[in-house]
This record gives sequence, C-alpha cells and structure tokens, in this order.
Amino acid sequence: MATEEEDCVLKYFVSTHRTQGERDNDANSIPGTEIVDLASLSHEDPDNTYCGCARSFVGITSRQTTTTAEIVETDMTPVQFVARFHTALLALGFADTPQLRADAADGATELLRLAAAWPAGTVVERRGQEIRVRSFPDET
Repeated sequence: MATEEEDCVLKYFVSTHRTQGERDNDANSIPGTEIVDLASLSHEDPDNTYCGCARSFVGITSRQTTTTAEIVETDMTPVQFVARFHTALLALGFADTPQLRADAADGATELLRLAAAWPAGTVVERRGQEIRVRSFPDET
C-alpha cells in the first residue's frame, strides 16, 4: 500500500519566461527552468531602480534571478524537495548544521505552501511581500 507521502503531488515554483515583458523591469537571467526561492529583501520597493530583490525569485542552483515564476507539479516527495534546498545551500559553502537543515526545511515548506494556492501552469510575480498571479493556465 502506498503511503500518503508517496501519493502526494507537489506544486512548486520554477523560473519561466512566460509573461516576461509585461513590466518594464522584468528580467530573467536563469538558464533554463530551475526551482526558485524568494530572494531575501533589503527593502520593500519592487520598483527600485538599483535593486530588484523585492520583485525577484532566485534559482536555487544558479543563484540567478527572475521576476516571474510558474507553478509546476511533480511526483517528487516533500522530503526530496527539502533535500534539493539543503543540497543547494551546501553547494554555496554553508556548513551542514542542524540549523541549516531546519532553515532549508522551513524555507522549502513555506514555498510549497504558497504554491499550493494556485493550479499548475499559473505564472506569478513578486511584489515585495506579495506573490501575485500574472496569468492562469487557461490564459496562455
């Protein structure tokens, strides 16, 4: 019998070029499609000319940024998803500590919670603390 985790279909954010250009300050420097995290904020202004942190997602492997992300579905387990975040942090040179593992789990879990709000194929943007829909799947 399959466990609840094995039956789970996860939704999460990946970089996308879909809807790029709708805003003058759109940008995507992530090569290909990559799982993204939220860039840390140094300010709250998504239209800041000098810093794009309040409008950006960041690729967990490339560390490049994008202003748009798409929700995708996978049969990856939550444990596997968290492991990808943990591995990405180790690749950046962070020490493998219990705190790092907890931070990776907390961050990944929060992203899964956010992505669960919309159907796969939805394109979103970041505006400071908000994640907003740019396009639903049937609007392509």
